[in-house]
Amino acid sequence: MAQKIFLCGAGFLGPNIATAISQANASGRNNILRRIQLSSRNPDRIHALLHDKIPADHLLPAVAVDITNPKTLVPAFKDASVVVSLVGILHGSPEQFERIQWRGAQNVAQAAKAAGARLVHISAIGADRGSKIPYARTKALGEEAVLALCPDATIIRPSIVFGPGDGFFNRFAKFAQFLPFLPVFGTGSSRFQPVYVGDIGRLVELITRDDPGIRKAADGKIIEAGGPDIFTFRQIMELVLKYTNRWRPIVPVPWAVGMVQGAILERLPPNLFTLTRDQVEQLRYDNVVASPPPTTHVAFDKIMADQGYSLTSVHEILPQYLR
Repeated sequence: MAQKIFLCGAGFLGPNIATAISQANASGRNNILRRIQLSSRNPDRIHALLHDKIPADHLLPAVAVDITNPKTLVPAFKDASVVVSLVGILHGSPEQFERIQWRGAQNVAQAAKAAGARLVHISAIGADRGSKIPYARTKALGEEAVLALCPDATIIRPSIVFGPGDGFFNRFAKFAQFLPFLPVFGTGSSRFQPVYVGDIGRLVELITRDDPGIRKAADGKIIEAGGPDIFTFRQIMELVLKYTNRWRPIVPVPWAVGMVQGAILERLPPNLFTLTRDQVEQLRYDNVVASPPPTTHVAFDKIMADQGYSLTSVHEILPQYLR
């Protein structure tokens, strides 16, 4: 007998989660075969991409869904044991954030509940219903909607996710290639706790197992997922320069100047240099795991360690793709 794990969205995380589940299938770590199905705007392309990496009996054909249209979700979730909600956006209008990250998450939770599937919802560190930043506010409202409908759902809040193909370190590496300096806003003292995409994939793989011990630890909990190292924004720029073998001056940019830049750049079509005022504002705040964690949270490193995994440092992975 096989289980269906539906990954609602693909993006950067989806293929890595699918790979982790497939590897666990091959190793026999789970007693039941889990077959993975992804949704994507281009299902043929994502299926072809994964078909080269994942055995055919681990993979169901990818499908197209629209999380803003519940009618597309119900048939896609049919027979799913677990739904992993991955859809989110980094920039857009306040209405787009609400439609996708709040109401879209609510639609996914409603459809998962109707299908009798467990739900794993990917949010973000910094989710805050009181925030003036639409990204952070709607992430929190999405979490609330999910837990109201599926109280046993697991919420994962990653910090900055890194790995081959990421949109964070790779972006600054391109800046270092094309710009005569690397900018940091303010003093560059905001802190980040980058987490390896492979570790997030393993975490989701663990949660999707039919394991009573893991379920007891994770059901209805929030997991803030940060890596083993904490860096300031300036130190992250230093890492980029180190692992791209480049030298550039790191130049502080006043917050006010950053807001002016954002006001201009957010009006242009998305490109390498896209920056919004909300993104500048987000950089004022630390993006690290809460310490001590609230009682509603469970420690990421503990769940991983209990299953024999250690967290992966940026120093192990960045040299593999930035150079």
